[in-house]
Amino acid sequence: MRTPALMFVTVLAVCTLLLHACNSGNTVFEKNAEIPKGNWTYDVKPAFEVPVTDTVSRYNVYVNLRHTNSYTYSNMWVIIYTTLPSGKKLERRTELPLSDKEGKWYGKDSGSIINQQILIQPNAIMPEAGTYRFEFEQNMRVNPLPDVLSIGLSIEKAAPETANTKQQK
Repeated sequence: MRTPALMFVTVLAVCTLLLHACNSGNTVFEKNAEIPKGNWTYDVKPAFEVPVTDTVSRYNVYVNLRHTNSYTYSNMWVIIYTTLPSGKKLERRTELPLSDKEGKWYGKDSGSIINQQILIQPNAIMPEAGTYRFEFEQNMRVNPLPDVLSIGLSIEKAAPETANTKQQK
């Protein structure tokens, strides 16, 4: 006969295994930063430090964005500053498309909150082992930019190319 405590531990262990199996994909880093009061100012530059040991694999890099359905624009421009472990700094202005021409959000909505994950760099190479720093600066003409709740970074290992993929010349 099982005791309630043993049954609870068993159920908890099974749930933990199932959750781990669902989340054990190829994600190697994911973190989000809240935007103070939902108003992203030019001086707020969320940064994420990503340790990289595997310099052979390729990675898909995503921006996670959470905004309200009152966000006025169909896109967002950000400047992404990347500092490599060697100290070399890269800067890239990137457009984040958020809705189609009819104004339908691409992301998932949860009431008045929209969650978006935008692929900004497929099959990226991280050639140096060590800590990479990614910093985001909003680059819209409006300061502060209202209705932006959080921004984040998600990195996953890209699926290896299949044998059916033909190399183009």
